[in-house]
Parts: sequence; structure tokens; C-alpha cells
Amino acid sequence: MSAFLLAAPFLAPILFPAAWVAFVPLFWAIAHAKNLRAAVFYGWLAGFIAHVVGFHWLVYTINVFGGFPYSISTVVFLIYAALQGLEIAIFAFLVRGIGFGPWLIFPALFWVPIEFLFPLLFPWRLANSQSSFSWFIQTADLVGSYGASFLLMWCNAIVADVVFQKKSGSKAHWGPAAVCGACIIASLIYGWVRLNQLTAQMRTAAKLTVAAVQANIGVGMKWDSKQMNANLDAHIKLTREISGVQLILWPESAIEEWLPENLSALPAQFVESLQLKNAYFIFGARSYRGSPKGPAPKAFNTAFLTDPRGVVLGRYHKQVLLAFGEYIPFSGLLGLLPGMPFVEGFTAGDGPSTLDLRGGEKIAPLICYEDLMPEISRSFVREKKANLLVNLTNDAWYGRTVAPWQHARLAQWRAIETRRSLLRVTNTGVTSFINAKGEIAEALPIFTPAVLKTEAEILEGETFYVRFGDWFAWGITLIAISIALSQFSRRRFTSL
Repeated sequence: MSAFLLAAPFLAPILFPAAWVAFVPLFWAIAHAKNLRAAVFYGWLAGFIAHVVGFHWLVYTINVFGGFPYSISTVVFLIYAALQGLEIAIFAFLVRGIGFGPWLIFPALFWVPIEFLFPLLFPWRLANSQSSFSWFIQTADLVGSYGASFLLMWCNAIVADVVFQKKSGSKAHWGPAAVCGACIIASLIYGWVRLNQLTAQMRTAAKLTVAAVQANIGVGMKWDSKQMNANLDAHIKLTREISGVQLILWPESAIEEWLPENLSALPAQFVESLQLKNAYFIFGARSYRGSPKGPAPKAFNTAFLTDPRGVVLGRYHKQVLLAFGEYIPFSGLLGLLPGMPFVEGFTAGDGPSTLDLRGGEKIAPLICYEDLMPEISRSFVREKKANLLVNLTNDAWYGRTVAPWQHARLAQWRAIETRRSLLRVTNTGVTSFINAKGEIAEALPIFTPAVLKTEAEILEGETFYVRFGDWFAWGITLIAISIALSQFSRRRFTSL
């Protein structure tokens, strides 16, 4: 039951209340398990099933992106889900071994460092289940997503204690419930105040008119040399219809030809065909450094910025590459093996680099799933003073599933954490505009060729989270480690 309650909000955000009690059945199973080993198994099983249900679309993605048969894709996905289930297995180990602690707060203290440090392919957090509960998630500009996760888990522990309290009539749980409830109310009040403040700031902020082009190039047409011209024409056709904007956006790898990294200007004939009408132009492409036929060329996943005449004003290379899609792990070592060819993939960019417009707008170009990583957006704002976030991506690999929307909802948090507008331009959807309150204010339907035209607020300043990062998660991690070491050093488990 816990697995389905946990997965539900990721499939349908309206079901966000389910996360407030999702772990209650698991807590019952952990408490009634025969021994520690059984409790850990129940935790793993809950994590495994939650991933199978919540991220079932990965079977399609593995099939299309990796080219594996559906049977093999299913096996690979189940292995992935089994590994990801270890996250909740670790949690179950700590809860069963140490208990709920004073004020029933130990589960929340254990959960935060686990979700902070545990490696995830698709980086979801318990707090992400609340993407439609706007008032509650505004504390992300202070503590990231981990503050909401903490309160959610604490609430789960208190509800479990109330429901399964063995001592009839015991009032021991009402003290923790009152404190947790006060913290939740304080979080909601903070959210209400911040939303009102941001509404006023957005009303008076400078605006940038933007058009995001979603050409809807299917997976079967992408990277097909016979379709490259048709794919490019689809983008050009939509772009010609745009007028009255300051910036035009194309998605990741919209131009499928390889371009030199030091490209100085787009071909005049191509610029003429675009009819940019005095708008700046950002597009994604694969670029290279050196000679493609020379020794050790470097390849990059790049976002380029040009002025209305096609002159290149800036470029950004993607920093976090997709394993097996953009690079082969340990390719250098594998190349040393006899009979094994050396395989060189893309090269990661060397840090944040904004694309700057002459009006003072400093754009942080996040490529592919870089919009799911808070540290990247934070570094753009803190180090480069970016005042607008833009995500260029291709989510066609997800197919007609819930995954494109899951990606968009996870990206909402970057807008809240940094208090910046976030424009997402995608190949097939979800092309959307997320305002600084974390609201998906506008979105195009998926798998539909269309243009999203909007006004993005240009906001300045730094949030507490931008300045100090994951201070809350690190602090809770130190507390949890101290508790675990103290408990393990004082007593041995008798239920092994």
C-alpha cells in the first residue's frame, strides 16, 4: 500500500495528500516484521514497487533510446527499480533498528540524508509529490526541497503512531503532533507571504518577450540523415510566423548538423530564411573542437546564442552528461583492453556560462535534465548572476507517457529555489513557462507543433538557498549520523 500511495502524486499531482500518509502502512510492516532482515525487505519491496509504478515509462525509454527489445528493456527496468528500492530499504533498517525516537522525529531525521545522498537516475524527492500544493513548497528558497520532505516524513511518523498506538488512550503522541502541526502551519504562512511578495515583484519587474518553438520531431525522424532537412524546415516554418518578441528559443539539438565550437556566425542564407525580426536566437546543436578527422577531437552538447543577424554572441556546453547516451563510463580504461576500440563520447562543459543579451538579461541555459539538478541552477545564479533560466531539452524519448510532465514538475523547484523565471523549450513537449512562484503558468500540449509566446519576468537578488545551498540537508545529515553512531555503539540488535 505504501508503494502505491507514494507513487500516486507523481502520476497525478492532484493526489498530493497521499504522500502525507504514504509511509504509514510501511511503518506498520516494519514494526510487525519478525526481525530486522524482514523489515529491511519490506522497505526494499515498497521502494521497488513505487519505482515500478511511478516510473513505468522507463521501459519505453530504454526500448527507444537504447534500442533494446521490450523484453530486455523490461528486465533492465526491473533491475533499475530493484537497485533504487535500496533507498527505502536503508530507511527501514534505521527505523527498525533505532526506532522513532523522542518526538517521533527520528524517521524524518533519517529520511532527509538518505534522499539527499542516495544516487538516483531520475532525481525525485518526497517533497516533489507536493508540486501542486503551492503554499507548502515555497520554503524551497530557504532550504531546498528537503524542508518539505522533512515535514512530510515527520507527519507520516506521527500519523502512524496515532493509528497504531498500542496503549489505549495514550496521549504521548499529541505533543509531537502539535509541534509538527505548528511547523506545517508556519511553512504555509511563509508560503502565503512569499507568494504575495512575488506577485508584487513580478508585476513591476522588467519583462522579456520570448517565443519557444516546439516543432514536434518524432524519435524516428531525429538523427535520420534523410529527415534532417525536413526537421530543420519544421523549426523554420514555425519561427517565420513569430513576431514582436525579443528572444526566440529552439530546443536541444534542434540543428542536427555538427557545428564548430568556435562558430562565429550562422550562414547568411539560413538567417534570412529564419526571419528573426530583430529577435535574439538560442538553439541547441552538437558542436566540436578541433578537426573531426584530426587527433582527439572534442564533442559537446551545446546551446548557442546569436543576435538577429546570426552573429554568435555566446555558447554553453552541457556540464552533466547522460551515461551511455552521451558518454561511455570508463571508456578510457575499456579502450586499453585487447580488441576493444576506444570510444569517445561527448565532453562535459567546464562550468556555468551565461548567454548574455545586450539589455542586461543573463540567461542560464540548462540542457536536457540539468534542470533537475539544483546545484547547477544555483551556481548559475550565485556565480554568474543569471536572472533567467532556460531549459533546452528533447523529451521525445519518454513517448506519450506521464514522464514529460514529471520532468516539468520536478523542474518547478528550480524556479522556487532561485526565484527566477524558467522557460522550457522542448522538442515534443512539455514546452512551458514556469514563473518565479513555481507555477506552470503556460504550457503547450505534447506532440503538437506549436509556439509558446510569453513574457518572462527578469528578477534579481539571491535567495537564502542560492547563497548557502543545502545547509539544511547537511545539518540534518550530521544529526542523523550522530544519532546512528550513538545508538549502534550503545547497544546491539537482538532481532537480527
